[in-house]
Formats: sequence, structure tokens, C-alpha cells
Amino acid sequence: MVDKFVITSRIEQIDKNLEKLSVYKGVSFKKFFDDPIVQDVVEYNLFQIVNHIIDIIEHVVVDENYGLPESSYNAAQILSEKGIISKKDLDMLKKMIGFSNVIGQQYINISKEIVYKILMDDLSGIRNVVTTIVQGFC
Repeated sequence: MVDKFVITSRIEQIDKNLEKLSVYKGVSFKKFFDDPIVQDVVEYNLFQIVNHIIDIIEHVVVDENYGLPESSYNAAQILSEKGIISKKDLDMLKKMIGFSNVIGQQYINISKEIVYKILMDDLSGIRNVVTTIVQGFC
């Protein structure tokens, strides 16, 4: 059985990170591109969000006895196979996990254009994926 405290504490952190990002939602690309502090804040908060989501999906998979995921990608795949998330949500999770891997391992290779696009277009999608994953467990 899923530990609701684990899930709700991660959701609270995701909400805090999304709130911090909302301050920058209206910034122009030029301002974003020219301001390394804004870039750092956005990248850090996106990284934190993805790590909390990874914690949630791995927690759900293990606690619901869906299997022992070999990776974050595998945990997301298992949720898709179990009908917890759609193919569209699976694709978004895979992109988010990949983004986190780039930030965590190859920091210099981050595309500012991609980070800006995520900030402008994908924050509500992130929230929707989280809601979909946890709706049956909290």
C-alpha cells in the first residue's frame, strides 16, 4: 500500500517549486537568455520537480507490488502498463526524466531554448501528470 505521507510530502514540494517557477512564467526569452540567475532558478526548480516525480512513481510501483523498477524510465513504463498513466503521460515522464539526467550529469549541455519552452508551455502538463499518477493513491 502506498504511503500517503511520502506522496503528499513530494506533492507539497512540487507545488512549492511550481510556485517559484510561476514568477518567471512571463519573462521574455531575451531576459531569460541574458540572465544566468533566472536560468539557474528555473533549471534547479525543474530538476527538483522531476526528482520528486521520480520518487513518487518509484514509490507507487514498489509499494503497489507492480515490480522492482530497474530505472526511472522503467518505473514510468510499469505505470503505463498498469493503466495508471496514458501513453501521452508516459512520453512526458520520459522527457522529464531525460531532462533531469541532462541537468544532473551534463550540465553544460542544457539547451536554454528547451528550458524556456518547458517554463512557458509545460508547467500545467507537469501538474496534470502528477495528479494522474496520485489520484488513485491519496
